[in-house]
Amino acid sequence: MHLTGKLVLSALIALIATITTSFIQQDRLIDPLLLIAFLAATLLTALAIHGAPRLANRRGADSGAAPTRKRGGGSRAAAPAGESREQGTVKWFNRNKGFGFIIRDNGEEIFVHFRAIRGEGRRSLQDGQRVAFHTASSRKGPQAEDVEILDRAG
Repeated sequence: MHLTGKLVLSALIALIATITTSFIQQDRLIDPLLLIAFLAATLLTALAIHGAPRLANRRGADSGAAPTRKRGGGSRAAAPAGESREQGTVKWFNRNKGFGFIIRDNGEEIFVHFRAIRGEGRRSLQDGQRVAFHTASSRKGPQAEDVEILDRAG
């Protein structure tokens, strides 16, 4: 939603809040001071929310974070320059569910989702395939990102 829409919506919310408050207090007139307070609160909130993504992007750029690039259906942070890619072998991958596991060269298993696989269209891996990838942390543990297939035959 554009800033203008957010501001108009905020003003309407402030007006409704003022009318509701006046009704609850059984006042016949709208208190202008109350309307100004609600307008200030909602408009400042809309401005803060509108500016928050830009501020977050600016902080990321200032901190030296890697740029974001689009691939497939979403965006994913690129790995920092100079970071080495791990290699592993696909343990199993379920095409219907779109996820599976890779056995890292150190023997540990790591989760892989189809969106992390390089390429366009329906992306999939085959059991036994060699892959290179970056490791990222997710809520459920380590996850393979930016997965590149090293050999086509499994």
